[in-house]
Amino acid sequence: MHSADGMLTLVFNGEIYNYIELAEELQAKGYVFKSHSDTEVILHAYREWGEDCVQRFNGMWAFALWDSAQNKLFASRDRLGVKPFFYLRTADQFIFSSEIGGIRAVVPVTEANLGKLHDYLAYGYRTNNGETFFKDIFELKPGHVMVSQGGQISFRRFWEIKPNQPAPQSRNPVAAYADLLRDAVRLRFRSDVPVALLQSGGIDSSVICTIVNDEIDSNRLGVETVTAFTATHPGHAFDESGPVRELMKTCPHIQSVELSPNGDTLAADFRDYVRAMQEPMGSAASYAHWRLMQEVRRQGIKVVINGQGADEALAGYGQYIRGYRLLDLLQTRVSSVLAEARAIRRNMPWGYASLVAQTFKAMLGRRAASRFRARFVERSFSVLRPEFKREQQGYLPDLGMSWDGKNLDRHLRSQLQDYGLNQILNYEDQSAMSQGIEIRSPFVDYRLMEFAFALPDEEKFSGGITKKILRQGFSGRVPDSIINSKIKLGFAIPFAEWLKRPAMQDLVRRLVDSPAFKSRKIWDAEKLAALLTDPKASARGFPAWRFLMVAVWLDEYEINNA
Repeated sequence: MHSADGMLTLVFNGEIYNYIELAEELQAKGYVFKSHSDTEVILHAYREWGEDCVQRFNGMWAFALWDSAQNKLFASRDRLGVKPFFYLRTADQFIFSSEIGGIRAVVPVTEANLGKLHDYLAYGYRTNNGETFFKDIFELKPGHVMVSQGGQISFRRFWEIKPNQPAPQSRNPVAAYADLLRDAVRLRFRSDVPVALLQSGGIDSSVICTIVNDEIDSNRLGVETVTAFTATHPGHAFDESGPVRELMKTCPHIQSVELSPNGDTLAADFRDYVRAMQEPMGSAASYAHWRLMQEVRRQGIKVVINGQGADEALAGYGQYIRGYRLLDLLQTRVSSVLAEARAIRRNMPWGYASLVAQTFKAMLGRRAASRFRARFVERSFSVLRPEFKREQQGYLPDLGMSWDGKNLDRHLRSQLQDYGLNQILNYEDQSAMSQGIEIRSPFVDYRLMEFAFALPDEEKFSGGITKKILRQGFSGRVPDSIINSKIKLGFAIPFAEWLKRPAMQDLVRRLVDSPAFKSRKIWDAEKLAALLTDPKASARGFPAWRFLMVAVWLDEYEINNA
C-alpha cells in the first residue's frame, strides 16, 4: 500500500488488532483514511509517530516500509514473533520475505547453519537467536525494528519482558487478568471472515471457549455461533474428546467439530510436509497441526483462535518448572521446601525421585542439563559424529543457575523470548499459512504477558498448582474436571505408535539405505540406522522424529555441507 502522496510504501503481513482505536486517534489529528484497513493505519501511524509507532500496535506483524523522503527502509516484527521476517544480505542486495522459500527463489542457499542443526538434533531446540537453519538466512528477532539507510543497517529492540516488571496496579489481580483476557479475545474477533476456535481439553483453550460463548451471549461479538475444531486420537490415553464434550455442554453457542489427524498418511505426506514447513520442526505435533489445518481449510475457515502462550506466561509446564520453584525456595525460604515438595507430589503425577532430578537439572543450567539429556536420556549424542559435536558445542546459549531466588522467573522469560514459545509459534504460523489460515492467540497479547510477569511467582505456581491466577479467575465457569486438572498434555501425539506402522517402517528403511543418508558428515549412519529401524527405540526416548525430519530436509533442500 502507498501513502496518498506516494512517499511511503508498505508491505505488511499480520493484523493490528487495535486499528480501530488508532484510526480514531489519527483522524482526530487530521489524518484522512481512504480505507478501513489496519494497513493504512500503519502508514499514518508511522508518519505521526515515526519509528515509535510500533509501541502503539497491539497485534502480530512483520512489515517493511520504504520512506522515500529519507531513503530509509524501516522494518519491524511483532513483540513475540508470531509473524516471521526472514532476510539475506549480499554485497549489493537486501532480500526479505515472510518465508524462507521466497529468499531461496532469489538466492538458492544450499548450505545449512550447522550450529542450528546441531542444537536441533542434539537437544531439540530452535533457539530464537536471529539465525535460521539455512546458512546466511537470518530472521528479524521478535520485538525488534530494523533500519536500512545510507548503506548501513541497524537493529533496535523496542520491547522485552524485563526482570522485576512493575506490579499490576489492581487490588484484585485475578479479576483484572480475566478482564484483560476477555478484551484480548474481543480484539481478535475483529475480522471480515468467520472466526473459529482450535479447541483442546486443556485449561487455556477451554477458558477462551467459555469467554467466546459468554461474549456471544452478551451480544458483544456480532455472531450467533462459533465453530470449535478439536483434534482427537480415539483409543489413546491422551485423547481429549471427553473433556471437550463436557465443556461443550456449558457452551451452547459453540459448535464442536472433531477431526482425527493420524499417522496413516504420515509416510505418504512426509516429503510434502517437510517442503511445506521449510525448516525442521520440533515434534510430530507440527505434522498433526498441518493436517488439522488442511481439514479446517476444507471447512472454509480462514481465521482460528487458539490458547497458545498461557503456559509460558503463567508457569503451565509443571513437569519442567517444578525444579526451578523448589530451587528458589531452597535459596530464599528453606523452611517451605518440604511442604511445597509434598504439594507438588500430591498435585502432579510424578514421584519424589523425579522432583529431585528436576531440581538438580535447574541447578545444572540449560547447557549442562541439555547435554546430560542428550547423552543419557535421549541418546542423541550417540549417533552424532564427534567432530560435529566438538565444533558446535558452544553454539547453545547457556542459562545458568542464579543465587537470587529468581530462577523460575528467568526460566519462564527465557522460554518466552528465547526457546519454547518461539518454536511453537514458528511451526503454527508456517503450518497454518501454508493452508491460507491465520492463527490468533489472545494469551500472546503483550498486555497479558506484561501483567503475568509482574505477578509474584506464588500467584502463578505454588502449592503444587500451576497457572493459579487463570484457574482462580475462571473457577466455577469452566468445568471442574478441566479447570482443576492436574495433567498437562500439550498437543500430545502418538508418534512412537505411528512409527511402527508398515508404511512408516518402509519409509525409514528406504531413507537409511539411501546413499545420501549414508554419506552425511554429521552422523554415524550405521548407528543411526539401527536406532531408526528399531520400533522400540522411539518409545524408549530416542528422538527419531528429529533425525527423520532432518534426513528428509537435507534431501529436499539439497543441503551440501552436512
